[in-house]
Parts: sequence; structure tokens; C-alpha cells
Amino acid sequence: MPLSEYEQRVLDQLEQQLASEDPKLGAQLAAGPPPPRRGRILLGVTIVAAGLALMISGLAAGWPWLSIIGFLVMFAGAYLSFSSPKRGPADDLAAGGEGSGPQLGESAMKAHPAKKGRLTERLEKRWEDRRGEF
Repeated sequence: MPLSEYEQRVLDQLEQQLASEDPKLGAQLAAGPPPPRRGRILLGVTIVAAGLALMISGLAAGWPWLSIIGFLVMFAGAYLSFSSPKRGPADDLAAGGEGSGPQLGESAMKAHPAKKGRLTERLEKRWEDRRGEF
């Protein structure tokens, strides 16, 4: 279902506000998630194949515990293949970030306490305005 004109305008305003308040975060979000690494997917598929072999071996030998371990290994391989790699401080440095700057959460709130209050007030005002339109 496409967005209405009003929703599209609000979304555009939010994007512009994000880009003006925090250009680095706006650029990261516009870039999207990093593409999956081929090696990570290949490793996951290999682990799934090994788990399948364990599961079939356990069934053939009559050892249900080996089949359960094989299933868990398959699950771990599938999770590894489909999950995105976690970004750490080293990745931030490689991407040109500071690495030691405030992250989202408590440290970010402590870094900009005045902005938090103003942003919250503006969002609450917009919410009340939207509720009044319907």
C-alpha cells in the first residue's frame, strides 16, 4: 500500500531533519545495511552440510543424541549465513568513523542533553497536531 501525500511529506521532512541534525548517521542509514560477505555465507552453508551429515549419521546409527547435535549444528550454520555481522569499533575506524564517539543510548543522551529536550518537545507537538487532524 503506497503512502499518502501527507505521509510522504512527513517522511521527507523527517529525512531532511535527520540529515541536518546528524549528517553522519543520515549517510549511514541512506547507504543501507552492508552486503553479506561471501565467505560468511560459504562458511554457514558448510556448517549446515556438516550438521546434516551428523543428523543422518545419528539416524542411521540409531543414536538420537547425535541427530539432535546435528540439527543444532545445522541451525547454527543457517543463523551464521543469514545474520548480519556485528560492527565493532574497528569497523567504525575502517569506515572513517571516530570509534570512540558517543554511541546511541545513554552516552549519546549525555553528550547532547539540550537537543534531547527540544527534539522530544517537537515530536510531542507534531504528534498532537496529527491527532487533531483525524
